Amino acid sequence: MTEMRDAIRLYYSGELFEAEKILKLILMKEPENINALIRFAAIQEDLGRKEEAGAIYLKLAKLYEKEASYNECLTVIEKASPVFPQADIAPLKGKCLFSLGCYNEALSNFLVSPVNNQNLYYIGKIYFILNQYNDALRVFREILSKATNSEETFRACYWVGKSLYNLGELDDAISCFKSYISVYPDETQVYLDLALCYLKSGCLDEARNNLIQYQNLGGNAELANLYLGIVNYRLGKYKKAIFLLDQTSKKEHTLYWKGLAYYKLSLYEDAIECFSTAAKYEAKPIYYKMMGNSHLELGNFFEAKICFEKALNIDSLDEELRKLISVSENLLKVNSEGGK
Repeated sequence: MTEMRDAIRLYYSGELFEAEKILKLILMKEPENINALIRFAAIQEDLGRKEEAGAIYLKLAKLYEKEASYNECLTVIEKASPVFPQADIAPLKGKCLFSLGCYNEALSNFLVSPVNNQNLYYIGKIYFILNQYNDALRVFREILSKATNSEETFRACYWVGKSLYNLGELDDAISCFKSYISVYPDETQVYLDLALCYLKSGCLDEARNNLIQYQNLGGNAELANLYLGIVNYRLGKYKKAIFLLDQTSKKEHTLYWKGLAYYKLSLYEDAIECFSTAAKYEAKPIYYKMMGNSHLELGNFFEAKICFEKALNIDSLDEELRKLISVSENLLKVNSEGGK
């Protein structure tokens, strides 16, 4: 600490060479001392040693990235950039931007980075995050073709499976996930991915088995119960579905499936409560449509009509909604005339 204070004092008094000597001694003992590196780089700049300063800033950037100090990393990368080719600093800059959620900016850096599997993984993941699944699939398949060891091969295989799932190519996605599980049977997330493939393809028993395995391996309990609830709904086990869905947070997706289960059990008031609460998260036409159907079953024809009209305002192309509005109006008219 005393040495650092002396170096700073000498620096501000203009005795750069003396300050430099002290900082060199500090860095010999502590080569990753960030404060010393910052001062040392500043001295190199003041002495006109641009290349030396740039190398120190690049070292600092790597240390900041290692410590997850991404904004600081980006700041010193800019100071290093004048003395390094773009391809040398683009991967590090891309990693920081990726970690900060600036995916388009990160992508532009990785696209000018050296072509290797590490950089390609970031490119593939960015495409995936941006829902550009065809591009993600292309990149992960390129990684697969260049893989030099089993870890790279199966990691790429997993991401190929993720991309295929989102493209609706379920059988191929299932094959990828099964290949991955054959080598990494204790990887939790892949069982959820596989379960979703089976759920989407209608293979409900397989979906349930993989969700249970996901749960047994310590996967997210709420996610497991949500999808197990959906599986049981699709199997016609509506009470079991509600029980499982009650084990999750009452968010939009959960409320929708609970509402459907209540509707199937003719518990229409409970169904209405679920759909109306779900609609507070997002006003989707299906929620109002199901609220309207529930009101119809209860004989609340005016309320049903209002719900169907709200749904139609959101989705004007749904012809069934127009028919349901007409049915509600006719029933309302008949009911009014019968009460005279």
